[in-house]
Amino acid sequence: MELIRASYKRLGGGCGRATAPRRRSGMGLRPAALALLALAAAAASALPLPLPDAGPHLNYGWGEPIRLRHLYTASKHGLFSCFLRIGADGRVDAAGSQSPQSLLEIRAVAVRTVAIKGVQSSRYLCMDEAGRLHGQLRYSTEDCSFEEEIRPDGYNVYRSKKHGISVSLSSAKQRQQFKGKDFLPLSHFLPMINTVPMESADFGEYGDYSQAFEPEAFSSPLETDSMDPFGIASKLSPVKSPSFQN
Repeated sequence: MELIRASYKRLGGGCGRATAPRRRSGMGLRPAALALLALAAAAASALPLPLPDAGPHLNYGWGEPIRLRHLYTASKHGLFSCFLRIGADGRVDAAGSQSPQSLLEIRAVAVRTVAIKGVQSSRYLCMDEAGRLHGQLRYSTEDCSFEEEIRPDGYNVYRSKKHGISVSLSSAKQRQQFKGKDFLPLSHFLPMINTVPMESADFGEYGDYSQAFEPEAFSSPLETDSMDPFGIASKLSPVKSPSFQN
C-alpha cells in the first residue's frame, strides 16, 4: 500500500494545494516604460498652446484676423445694389461694381469689434454723431470701431460702438426717415472676395495679390462669413441679393 501511495504522489494525483505560478518581475520593463513616458511628455510640451481670442474671426469660425473683402449691399427687393467705397479724399459712397477703391481691410480690434480700412485710400471708415460716414487717415477708437453682427439672412451689420448707428449707404433723408428704427436701408452687407485683377502698387503693404484674386481662383478654403462660400455669386453679373425682409 505504501508503494502504491508513493507512486500516486509521484504521478501528481490527489487534491493537494496547487502551487501558484511564479510572477514575472516587472523590474525589467520599468526603464523602457519610463523612457516612453519621458518621450510623451517631451512631445506634449512641444505642442503650441492655443492662441488667445483675438476677436470675432475666432468666435464666428473665420480663419483670418485680417480679411480683405468688398462689402456688398442691396435695396430691399434687389433693385439697387452696390459696394461700399472709401475715396482718397475721405468721401464714403457707393460703387456699382467691385473696384480698387471698394476693397477693404476688415481687422478685428476687440471681441466682435472691427476696424474697416480702404486698402487703396489707406483711410479708416468712421462715423459722426449724425451717422454720416467718412474716411480718415488716423484711426479713432471711438469713431472708427464697429460692432460686427451676423444676421439670420447671412448678411453683416456694422454698428458704431459710440453712436449706436448702423453703417449704411442710405441718403441723409432716408436716415432721417428711419431714425430710431432697428433697420436702415442699405445697411446689411455681404463680405465678398475680390475679383478685380490689380497690380502690386494698388495694394501697397499687401504686395502682389493680382494672382490670388483672379476670378477663377476659387479653390481656396470656404468663406464662412459669406452666403456664397463657393464664390459662385461673384462670377455672376449682376449680383442678386436675397430680400432683407419678407
